[in-house]
Amino acid sequence: MTDLTFREKAWRLSPMYACYFTLFGVVFPFLARFLDARGLSAPQIGIISALVFGVNVFAPFLFSLISDRTGRRLPVIRFGFVMMGLFYLLTLFGTGFYWYLGVFGLFGIFLSAVLPQMEGLAMTVLSTDKSRYGQVRLWGSVGYVAMVWMLGTALDYFPVTILPVIGVVLCVLMWLTTWLIPTETRLDSAQRQAIRAGETMPIDWRQVSVLLAIVFFWQIGIAPYNTFFDLFLKARDFSASSIGFLISFGTATEVAVFFVIGVWFQRFTERFLLLTALAATVVRWSVLATVDGSFALVFFTQMLHALTFGVVHSVAIHRVGRLFPPSRQGLGQGLYVATGMGVGLIVGNLLSGWLWTGAGTVFWAAAVSTAIATLIAFVAFGRIRGQETAATQAG
Repeated sequence: MTDLTFREKAWRLSPMYACYFTLFGVVFPFLARFLDARGLSAPQIGIISALVFGVNVFAPFLFSLISDRTGRRLPVIRFGFVMMGLFYLLTLFGTGFYWYLGVFGLFGIFLSAVLPQMEGLAMTVLSTDKSRYGQVRLWGSVGYVAMVWMLGTALDYFPVTILPVIGVVLCVLMWLTTWLIPTETRLDSAQRQAIRAGETMPIDWRQVSVLLAIVFFWQIGIAPYNTFFDLFLKARDFSASSIGFLISFGTATEVAVFFVIGVWFQRFTERFLLLTALAATVVRWSVLATVDGSFALVFFTQMLHALTFGVVHSVAIHRVGRLFPPSRQGLGQGLYVATGMGVGLIVGNLLSGWLWTGAGTVFWAAAVSTAIATLIAFVAFGRIRGQETAATQAG
């Protein structure tokens, strides 16, 4: 895989990312609308949303253990895509809180389990081109933008039951895209142990903990946006097409960031980028909390999505790639997903469901949580222990 050009690597990885995050555009912006239309209450919607993300606490590690032991991620990813399609389809064949809790919970297990494997596989395939990860990931944002915008208009005319049907089609396409990716070289246990023994890069667990704490509080702040943003704007008389446009526009700003993030990593430190993005996130949620029907203000907050998600996520992925050696990338990506998309979104969604009244309270809580993440980053986010020494000795 290392003999491929970056262009070849990107064209092999990008379709998988495009389909995966297009599925996100089907599920998450409209999950509350889907469940609300099926007769569920706001607390029940909050619980189901928390569960979908909460399975990230354990699912990534199960798949990471399998892939790290076998040295192969593609079979695990393919299996996950098939199971995602199956359980999303089952949302059409039942009713009631416990049915949706079960099928969406199982859907979430496989959705969360494949992501760290995709990220780890991407880091392996990209190899020396890791800093250009954003140019691969951006196609996921493109797919998300296109889908949310189209669905925002379509849901003015079609029932929410179209969502699982579209989702299943995307799962099939995801499975097909994996056959474009180069097959990993299968190593026996002795070869894998030899590789690990030759990896001298130490893991700075203090900085790992700092990163995970930042991601935890940042994702608590993201939770109400993921789950209640659609209903928040709907309560202010925004049409579904306007909401779809605003969500897709926010994600479109990520695309611009992913184009330039590789250059920014060369010009700025991870710390500077992270602090700037987190500060912008505090501003974003504070402004959104005061919105009362102003399209211009919501549009402004969506412009900030470029920093508040695009930069923070890119820094976190880049940081994990530096904190963990190649043979332990599955563990590193699993920790990132489990802490942020797992524990962070569990707490955030439960808190949002409890606070939700249709007012801006949930976004004030998001601003406070993100302010805590910013403070942690300011105080503790720094150089990775051992890597400066190695660089100095090499020089």
